[in-house]
Amino acid sequence: MDLRDGLLFFLILVSSLCIHEWAHAWVADKLGDPTPHNEGRLTLNPVPHIDLIGTIVFPLFCIFVLDGRFFIGWARPVTVNANYFKHPGRGDAIVTAAGPLANFALTLLSALVGAIAIRYLSVAEELADRAIGINAWLFVFNMLPLPPLDGGRLLRYLVNMSWETFARISQWSMFILIGALYLIPKFSALLGILIRITAKPAALLFNLLVRI
Repeated sequence: MDLRDGLLFFLILVSSLCIHEWAHAWVADKLGDPTPHNEGRLTLNPVPHIDLIGTIVFPLFCIFVLDGRFFIGWARPVTVNANYFKHPGRGDAIVTAAGPLANFALTLLSALVGAIAIRYLSVAEELADRAIGINAWLFVFNMLPLPPLDGGRLLRYLVNMSWETFARISQWSMFILIGALYLIPKFSALLGILIRITAKPAALLFNLLVRI
């Protein structure tokens, strides 16, 4: 990946990761938890959301050293105290789902903005395509049913998993994920299919709008 494409990918990724965490914080605040606000996370300013390793070092290494063949990245998790919610379990599940849903919403917003901007900027289609692809990837990745990902957190409620079990699995999840990507060929193919399915509504929206 050349410098221009790599930096473009990186900037869109960082923005998307930060909006993902902001969505967690915003929904938690709306449901009555002051913790994100007290910790300065109720902002679209990327600085409070950035994790040095997960948001900067790992993505840059994957982009420019691994040439995008393997990719992983994350922002600093938002602290949530579910005891503030009227229904703690339900509230925590809603807050958890807010992050991935924000990424899905960004695929549609990218299509909308890109379709409008393409009339004025030739690079708009490329930017929209990148933003749609990255946010579709973030949606699918975060919804994997593996702790501590959002999908794993939602799974905890579905199967009544204890926090102790959740924490134990979380310690090994990185190795589980890397092992699945490299040792189970169809796993990577399945992720690709899910990403394309997630991006499809945005692609259809973009194609529809540019014809109007």
